[in-house]
Parts: sequence; C-alpha cells; structure tokens
Amino acid sequence: MDVDDAIVLTLAIWVVICTILVKTIDVYVTLLLIGLLVVAEVAGNFIKPETKQGLKPAIYFLLFVFLVIVVRKVMEVLS
Repeated sequence: MDVDDAIVLTLAIWVVICTILVKTIDVYVTLLLIGLLVVAEVAGNFIKPETKQGLKPAIYFLLFVFLVIVVRKVMEVLS
C-alpha cells in the first residue's frame, strides 16, 4: 500500500465516522476540516507534491465554509 493510498483510506474512514456520529452540518464540516488539516500536516513530508497540491482546494473550500459558519454564529450571538 502506497502512502497516498493510506492517506485516502484514512480520510475516507474519517468521513464515514463523522457521517455516522454527527447530527449537524456545522459540526460535520468543522470535523472534516480538522481531519483534513491534520492529515495534510502529518503526512505532508511523505506524500507526493502533486497529491499535496490536490488537497489544497479541498482545504480552502472547507476553510471558506468554516468562515461562513463562524460569521453566521457570531451574527446569531449579536442579534
């Protein structure tokens, strides 16, 4: 098994666990972001640069969604 395959398998297991255990989409997206960032950081030295570049759009998208969630929660508190 290649390192890239192990990373994909780890992320897939993380997504399945999050899907089973989490009820709200806010927490789900946050956990996906945390899992993706942890895997990218821990395995960053072991994966190919092309694979690392492939993870970046997913990280940026989840960061944007997380920012939207945070802004929405702040607006709820302020109103």
